[in-house]
Amino acid sequence: MSVLYTCEICGKECEGHFNSRYCPECRGEVIRSTHKESQEKRRAKRRTEKRGPDGKLTLGQIAARARSLHMSYGEFVARYGL
Repeated sequence: MSVLYTCEICGKECEGHFNSRYCPECRGEVIRSTHKESQEKRRAKRRTEKRGPDGKLTLGQIAARARSLHMSYGEFVARYGL
C-alpha cells in the first residue's frame, strides 16, 4: 500500500509505506546515527562494568594495569594515585 508522506527531517514528499517517516536519503542518516549512539552506550557500559559497582578499581584490576605497564603495584599507585 503506497501513500504520499512528508519526511520529518528534510520535508520532502515521498511515496511509500503508510508508516514511513523519513525519505530514503534521510533514513540512512538516521540509521547511522542511532547505530553510533548505541555503540557509544555499549562502550560506556563496558567501561563502568570493568570498574565495578562503586566506580573504583579493585586491587586485582590495579595490579593487572601495573603489570601491563611493567611496574610494581607500589610504583603504579605512587605515580597514578589510585
